[in-house]
Amino acid sequence: MLCPSCNQENADNAAFCRFCGQSLQGAPAAQTQPPAAPPADTAMQAAPATAPAPQAPPGPPPAQQQAKSELAPTSLAGLVEESKEVEVPDAFSLQSKKLLRVNMAACGGQVLTKVGSMVAYQGQINFTRQGSGGAAKWVKKAISGESFSLMLCQGTGDLFLADASNNVILLYLNNETITVEALNLLAFTPSIGWDIKMIKGAAGMVSAGLWTVELSGTGYLALICKGDPLTLKVTPEQPCFTDPNATVAWSQGLDPQVHVDANLKSLSGLLGSRHGELFQLAFSGNGYVVIQPSEEAPKTSLQDPKGGGSGTAGGLLGGILGQ
Repeated sequence: MLCPSCNQENADNAAFCRFCGQSLQGAPAAQTQPPAAPPADTAMQAAPATAPAPQAPPGPPPAQQQAKSELAPTSLAGLVEESKEVEVPDAFSLQSKKLLRVNMAACGGQVLTKVGSMVAYQGQINFTRQGSGGAAKWVKKAISGESFSLMLCQGTGDLFLADASNNVILLYLNNETITVEALNLLAFTPSIGWDIKMIKGAAGMVSAGLWTVELSGTGYLALICKGDPLTLKVTPEQPCFTDPNATVAWSQGLDPQVHVDANLKSLSGLLGSRHGELFQLAFSGNGYVVIQPSEEAPKTSLQDPKGGGSGTAGGLLGGILGQ
């Protein structure tokens, strides 16, 4: 319709002129001419296609959208819902990649853990440092200013364990045996037997050999790993060589030996390392080896008895080999 004030064209249902603001109530509607009929020779032509609807500009990729959503603030109720405890009846259960929950009732009221790994508990739980148990059972090695020992946890409720934000590997042994680098051991149920094993072949570095923990039986076992683990298959035709600090565990039947790469002795100073490139663990036979994606042993929650604080532990293997 035409505005009676400025004579400009407006929509038929407009209440006010979009040019001068004049009220259009009662204003005459604009007269429009009906469209002319198409010529006879074009009447049978196909009707033009409908114009595509305008599309919204593309949003950020899904990965960016997820990153933005993770960085966005959340409500208190949202935090509680997203990070609340996962309650399951199993003896061991992962709350995240880095946090283990121990159901004390399902463990028979007892669990063995690495000293310093408790981050929280619910209920009534007592903690007792385990003694050496005799030289034939457990030997505490003081290496790189760190000592490794176990803690017996007894009581009722739920126990939460972690170790320096390392990933947790949750295993269930079914009458099986596995050997673990000592500092990669986080916790295990009392139904699993354990003993100290020594890797021979390191007389040039340490006369006592290299110490590891062998665990066998049926029950739950938790290891720590710096990153996501990788399992390598070992066969007689295809032996496996690993950096001691990257080695987490290996299966029964494998008897690793310390392998010295004589070709790299002259490069040890250039490489800035006396492990891994120069000293390796050689696995042969049939089985598997679990490694972590890091040539550095995982940090530990143990207190440094000399420095009085948490620090890097090279591991029983890594410390001997020069971590």
